[in-house]
Amino acid sequence: MKTGKWEFASPRAATAAVLAAALLCAPAGGSVSAEAGGAESFSGATLTKAIPEGAKVSSAAAAAAVQKLFPELTPARLAAADYSAYYASEADANKTWRLTYEFTGRENASASVSVDAVSGVLVDAYLPASGAGDSKLKREEASERALAFVLKAMPGKSASDFAVEAGVPAYEGSGSVTPLFGSSNHTFSFRVKVNGVPSQSETVFVALSVGGEIVNYTRSINRLPYPSAVPALSAAEARRAYEADFGLKLAYIPENGWGGIGSRYYLGYMPYDDSAAPIDAASGKQLDTATGLPYANTVAREGEAIKSSNLSAAAMDPLKTEEAAQNRLTRLGLIPDGYKLSGQQTYTQDYPQKDTKVWVLDLNRTVQGETGNVNAQLNADTGQLYNYYRYEPNTSGGNVQPTAADKSHATDWAAKLLPNAAQWRLVSVPSSGSWTLAYGFQRYEAGLPVVGDTAVVTVDKKGGLGEFYVSEPSASKVGVFPPAASAKLTSAEATAKFLEATELRLAYSRFDRPSANAGQQPDAKMILTYLPVSASGEAFGISTILDAADGTWKSLYGANASRPDTPEAADVAGHANQAALEKMVEHGVLVPDAEGRVNPDTHLTRGEWADMLARAAQPDYPMYNGDYGGDPFRDTNEDNPYRAAIGFLVGQGWLTPDRTSDFKPEAGLTRDELAHLLMGVLNYDKLAAFYNSTVELPGIADAASVVHKGDAAIAIKLGLLPPVNGSFLPDRPVTKAEAAVVLLKLAELQGKTDTFMNWNSW
Repeated sequence: MKTGKWEFASPRAATAAVLAAALLCAPAGGSVSAEAGGAESFSGATLTKAIPEGAKVSSAAAAAAVQKLFPELTPARLAAADYSAYYASEADANKTWRLTYEFTGRENASASVSVDAVSGVLVDAYLPASGAGDSKLKREEASERALAFVLKAMPGKSASDFAVEAGVPAYEGSGSVTPLFGSSNHTFSFRVKVNGVPSQSETVFVALSVGGEIVNYTRSINRLPYPSAVPALSAAEARRAYEADFGLKLAYIPENGWGGIGSRYYLGYMPYDDSAAPIDAASGKQLDTATGLPYANTVAREGEAIKSSNLSAAAMDPLKTEEAAQNRLTRLGLIPDGYKLSGQQTYTQDYPQKDTKVWVLDLNRTVQGETGNVNAQLNADTGQLYNYYRYEPNTSGGNVQPTAADKSHATDWAAKLLPNAAQWRLVSVPSSGSWTLAYGFQRYEAGLPVVGDTAVVTVDKKGGLGEFYVSEPSASKVGVFPPAASAKLTSAEATAKFLEATELRLAYSRFDRPSANAGQQPDAKMILTYLPVSASGEAFGISTILDAADGTWKSLYGANASRPDTPEAADVAGHANQAALEKMVEHGVLVPDAEGRVNPDTHLTRGEWADMLARAAQPDYPMYNGDYGGDPFRDTNEDNPYRAAIGFLVGQGWLTPDRTSDFKPEAGLTRDELAHLLMGVLNYDKLAAFYNSTVELPGIADAASVVHKGDAAIAIKLGLLPPVNGSFLPDRPVTKAEAAVVLLKLAELQGKTDTFMNWNSW
């Protein structure tokens, strides 16, 4: 989409000024046209009654609709009115007005609201909280207010037209647990029903401040036609088809979750891709979520082995120069005829290991005015090819018919390009009618798939490599894998548990089959499907893991987090710190075990405290912050289970790394040590160190035995670690329950100190 003021699609560039003037002066009904398949945008600082061609709403009408929903957003506060039209296709155009408002007297306070320029309905809104309203809005009341606003923003709808999303509230658009630290907004997600059936492509997200103000509203709009809600396949028939084709694989799951960086794995059962797929309610076939086409069954579920290439093994050398990197591509046959190096650069990254050097090479050729491009990325230390992409203009794409020769070409490339290729298997092939000849590969360890270690090879009809991608952990990490015999749950037992926990529910599913060519429109369609879900309505798919050792449910996304339907804490009722403990469970700081226990009175280790503190800030922290990029302390190497938590705290600035000393994550945590660790979180560590030599801790009977007197004094003053019967008890072990109370008080300090969770410091 173009940016700037009064810009138009290039075919009409010569008349842009005339059209701009016409729009400013036009009465209601005046228009500016845009070509299908292109984009159009312009901006203005005032509201007008002009209506762009293809739209039905002017900026003035959009602003009036906004003011009805948000009375505080008056025209006097308008800073800009931007119109944009993007034509993905004639049937799926996106035309919106985005209105920006500024609030005087409130530093950097502004609001952004967009309205659909065809229907006039609210699309999204981002508003600052004023701080007014109820001091503490309970979630039940917030839920009522959220639904009431949704009904106001979507006139013609009733409460029965919405399905509340299952599971705990989301934050930042993800399905993760709301963190204890950070925004205290109440968030809700609704699924819109069409013909009484939930639509997977129409959702509404609402966030309210603790004072009850709407601070965020986001709605997805579907413009594709919906088929009938009456399935040709009955629910019973769909269930029989689902169970007949259902299959699980025993796999090695990274402890840090999919996308996390780590080397330790556990054994878990997870559905094969087709067993987690939506079922066409008309044909009963499982549909590939990427294309909407029936799954191709030409490859066995356990995959097909490939053979290593001598070329790959022989060429794995350090690439110290640009010439060496280019020679590596030449030896692999990855520089097509006529291509010349047009640019190169190196950069370092901390993934999968700190200071990993990567070569990036760009090559081009021009034939009859058309330019082709090759981009390749290689590990400079190992010579491993990470990514390769070749673009050739005017290549035919779409509706490919895969052949045995295509498959052979793809596996030949995989054998040359994959590290330790004998460990890899071909696991997916393109369906007839797919847009590209893309073949998927999975790495296996001791006969079991390693989740996260994947590769994709795309070839053209001549057998040339079009695209290659390999996940980096598989190329650079040496994993620690438990023996397959350590699985206590059998495949039959796991299958029974999955089927017992899974329901099939009708839903409209949208499939957008992408185009192989930049100028080609995607093939988008809406299909009535049966979706596998849990009893609570949450999607039950390939991210659902059943631990093969203890039979507990886990999620592939983040930190072995137990799923939302894990039993509630059963051992906190009646506890002196019940409220704090329940809050920790609600925000994912404490996760009950299979029996629903959190063991509140057990003594914490220093590593367990680090984990609780990290989860308070980001419950699924290992998925995004699994590796600090080195060893923060002498005893926190890759084998330490608390390395990710400690690294996260270092990344937050809450803990100072020291590779010459030990963190002692397995040692018990005392009140004295907790006071010291808390000062790092609050950024008062230097102040506390200064107080160590001056403060006397008046009124504390055991002050002489407190090592970190300055830390204790501040912790007492802030109410984080109050005295117990006139004593600080520096050597007393800290329990989970006591840590829960400290974290809850720490959460209450947000925004009240100069740095801790103060958004101006982020």
